Amino acid sequence: MQDTPIPLFEDGQVVLSERVQHLISYFEEQYSQSHHPSLDVIKRVTEFLVLLPEQYQALGMTKIAEYLINRLDLHFLDIIATFQQKAEHEGIDAEERRETIRGVVTEFFPEMMGISKQISIRSIDDLVTLNNITSALYTLSQVHTAAEAQGWMYELPTLYWRQLAQERLVTNIRVQISITQNQQVKTVSGAIAWKSSLPNPVHIIATKHDIPTIA
Repeated sequence: MQDTPIPLFEDGQVVLSERVQHLISYFEEQYSQSHHPSLDVIKRVTEFLVLLPEQYQALGMTKIAEYLINRLDLHFLDIIATFQQKAEHEGIDAEERRETIRGVVTEFFPEMMGISKQISIRSIDDLVTLNNITSALYTLSQVHTAAEAQGWMYELPTLYWRQLAQERLVTNIRVQISITQNQQVKTVSGAIAWKSSLPNPVHIIATKHDIPTIA
């Protein structure tokens, strides 16, 4: 994935077709009229979930957790968009803009977008902990300039994963080790899994590839 080209940013210009612009405007109008869960709804649902048996409680609370994480995902995307929109005006040269976007999209974009699929919420305590972490990072990572965005594009996914892992709120943590032998870099990758309380927990099996033979 690291070498995946991103042609959109090759010339530093982003040109939207008239059709795409029209669809975006239409989506904006629709979105402004859509309904989003209020605090009262979240409270009512949570009060209902805590009455359920543990396994069903975990399923419902994980769904609320995914909603919270998805909001931070959109914030992360907005940070990238802010950089792309303001970088040239702030004097960041075209090569740096291209490499920054390419690096973030290929390395950190998949990590951030995958967090909601790895979350493991077992109780109301876990949900509160997740919300504390998510809200704190959302507040800290507010950006207004391309320079601010450039830092948070790298920091936000890393900090989020680290804090969720420390609280054991993710089902697995991917591990990748690089081994250099005879000027060739080999990698061994896998995952560390924690037991999930969900009815059908995901079992992560470690994978390996290009393992060097040491004479």
